[in-house]
Amino acid sequence: MKIGIVVDNELNSDIRVLREIGILKEQGFEIFVLCFGFIKMYREPATGIYVTRINIPKKFKDILFFLLNTIPVYEWLWTTKIKKFIIHNRLEFLHVHDLYMARAAYNGIKRANINIPIVLDLHENYPYTITTYNWTKGLLRRLISRPDKWKKKELEYLSYADRIIVLSKDFRDILSEQYPQLAAEKFVVLPNVPDLSQPEYKNKRVVMNPFKQGFPIILYYGVIAERRGIFDALRVFINLVKEDFHVNFLLIGPVDKKDKQLFSELTGSDLLANRVHYIPWIELKEFPGYLEICDICIAPFHKNPQHESGVANKIYDYMLGGKPIIASNCKPQQNLIEKHDCGLIFENITEFHDAIIKLLNDKLLREEMGENGRNAVVREYNTEIVKEKLILLYKTLNR
Repeated sequence: MKIGIVVDNELNSDIRVLREIGILKEQGFEIFVLCFGFIKMYREPATGIYVTRINIPKKFKDILFFLLNTIPVYEWLWTTKIKKFIIHNRLEFLHVHDLYMARAAYNGIKRANINIPIVLDLHENYPYTITTYNWTKGLLRRLISRPDKWKKKELEYLSYADRIIVLSKDFRDILSEQYPQLAAEKFVVLPNVPDLSQPEYKNKRVVMNPFKQGFPIILYYGVIAERRGIFDALRVFINLVKEDFHVNFLLIGPVDKKDKQLFSELTGSDLLANRVHYIPWIELKEFPGYLEICDICIAPFHKNPQHESGVANKIYDYMLGGKPIIASNCKPQQNLIEKHDCGLIFENITEFHDAIIKLLNDKLLREEMGENGRNAVVREYNTEIVKEKLILLYKTLNR
């Protein structure tokens, strides 16, 4: 059977999509991918799949996407490309990533005059998330991009799908409650869990400890932005240093453009000299090595509808690395961490501060929680376990 995967981005950098492709290919499906190509040459990220790239400058793509709710050229482009993609490859299923691609997929199928099912894969709570992006803020940008329209369009776009993949039961329940007209059997929960067969988990790269002192290291990995709670974490860390706690802070990930100045101000203070180390980017295969040298991992995300839509993949990676987690009380990650006793949850800055001190002062507790998290991932939260849900989805669609 032939499955068409549609991604409005580069394929090579999308780990979730590549993991799903691996699962489906293992089951004997023929996999065809339609995605963007922003550079001239790509090294194919997987063998035995057929990739069609729409070659377009990324800046031009971003402009078209910005105008989507005003002049929907972006949707028209994808409708045309999807139609050709379906006909050329004689597809039997269409697996489309992200809410805003649903109508283009539906119209592409209609124009191809071939009745095939749509699987819509939601990576986030898009109607909320888009309102947090810098490019939708400001009066003129808001008037053009119209981010508020996505909440009004959400039901329509969800209705185009035969199956809807979500990251967590919590988000499934939110959507089911908001839109009771969507059948419960439409939803499939597929968390963004690690693939334990990947070489980076089996053969960890050795990395150098960037700190000269032998203090415990707190790690944050991911996008650095106010909405991710990083500035809360830095302010807590500053207080810990003032209180003469022996601790270092390692941050890995790109900084949001609008937050660069504040990030530089906080991390560049004399007080934090030699106590904070920042790495803008690492290859994924290096991450397990950095986990190895750290003692506590944090996920201080601000509680909002986006962060309530699922558990970030970094949480599972922290757990697999055997590290205790300090996380904010976003419901899905709180439920996971409390269920497996693999970390501490905070609701405010004071509790965040106290949680760090508690783990700094108790090495045995750190080790116990880290081991609890690792065992949970090995037993329950990896692709080998959850892949059955994706396989069953396609088996039921094929009846």
